[in-house]
Amino acid sequence: MYKEALVTIESAFPLSGTLTMPEEKQDTYPAVLIIAGSGKGDRDGNLKNLQMNVYKELAEFLATQGYMTLRYDKRGTYKSKGSFNEAGLSDLIDDAVEGVRFLKRHPNADPERILILGHSEGAMIAPAVHNLEPVDGMILLAGAAEPSADLMPRQNEMAYEEMNETEGLKGWIFRTFKVTDRARKQNEQIFSKVANSDKPVMRVKGIRLNAKWLRETLDYNVVEYLTRADCPVLAVTGSKDLQVPPEHARLIAETVPGESEWHIIPDMNHLLKEYEGEHTMLGLLKEYKSIADSPLSPGLTAIIGDWLAKKRSVQPG
Repeated sequence: MYKEALVTIESAFPLSGTLTMPEEKQDTYPAVLIIAGSGKGDRDGNLKNLQMNVYKELAEFLATQGYMTLRYDKRGTYKSKGSFNEAGLSDLIDDAVEGVRFLKRHPNADPERILILGHSEGAMIAPAVHNLEPVDGMILLAGAAEPSADLMPRQNEMAYEEMNETEGLKGWIFRTFKVTDRARKQNEQIFSKVANSDKPVMRVKGIRLNAKWLRETLDYNVVEYLTRADCPVLAVTGSKDLQVPPEHARLIAETVPGESEWHIIPDMNHLLKEYEGEHTMLGLLKEYKSIADSPLSPGLTAIIGDWLAKKRSVQPG
């Protein structure tokens, strides 16, 4: 159903990527740049201890819809050059811009029909990429519609609240040793120390932090870019997403000035897979590991497929 080729994106550092092409031979195809979520996951969406293949499956699905795709390892990870720890959010945006330009120059891609599919952090930076290198549409999966300075602390507070409500021996330990208060204070110290530095990398309590990324992320407000996103936008979140409020799909669609559509998929979590068990911030890793072999939510692929079909039907010519 598809063919793959290894390619190099020439950004500030060479980035290693994979082109996935539909099997059906055409002179040119509409193309999609896939921008991954945060962290050191590879181009397929895998970590060493968590093999999810989210982006590989998205690329394969898009090939069945007649789209070629480009996904890549972030700078300083896997087969891409550069330093991951020294990269800021602005660097990740610049790298994604070069990904769009790569597709626009590629002989098999239609430069007038380039889309971005961003997931999580990728959905957050996609509007900034479009602002620098306009595309024909964006698919924003599990994306936020508020400043990161509001989103990140709320994620932490959800975990603290769960710790305070934990029952049994574990809950007794949390409360007796004031684990929640200590964690909150430590995070506040880290944020303050990073904010008052201009170093790209810092060591805080023995942990090496990508300080430039954290500073720039806390300063980033996706809403500023959503208000300028004049291309068609599809925003999708899962009802069981704990890392981004599900209603942000609607907020994204209401914020962009161009054509938009939004969906909240029942039982889909942040990694775009279905999970019917209990969802907790403290149990996310266990949840994600339990569904590693599960396919993408069928509801998600159906919605993307329908949106792409409608988009093709209104293409000029």
